[in-house]
Amino acid sequence: MTIHRLFFLVALLFTLGQVRGQEFVTWTILSDVHFQPVYEEDLGYEIDSASFGKLVLPFDGKDISVSGFVIPLDALGTSYALSRNPNASCFFCGGAGPETVIQLNLKPSAYKRYEMDAVMKFKGKLRLNTKNADQFTYVLEAAEPDS
Repeated sequence: MTIHRLFFLVALLFTLGQVRGQEFVTWTILSDVHFQPVYEEDLGYEIDSASFGKLVLPFDGKDISVSGFVIPLDALGTSYALSRNPNASCFFCGGAGPETVIQLNLKPSAYKRYEMDAVMKFKGKLRLNTKNADQFTYVLEAAEPDS
């Protein structure tokens, strides 16, 4: 085995080891959720409670990456979501379901202005939200762009 082939093999194994730290999750996997209306006593009205399926449950608390359309949630550019669909047909504007968006809780180093509908990949720790009505069904903690 030549030194070039050995170097290539070591570099390939190192790269594969880095990739194993996070898994790419598709929107098909994220669609494995059902919602039931539940009366929330503290709020005084019904909210949709998520019941996650066997495809998505293993990713709860895991480092993942996911691609989608960037959707700004405020005028200051400090709060973002990642959507399966562009803004015109996203959960807020076009009638898609809540399983088609992920709340991005950005790392401080990732705060910057992202363009609406920019197609990007983000990485972070996925949290499946069943309790907090103030957050999305899916939350990506410590989110940052994944190049």
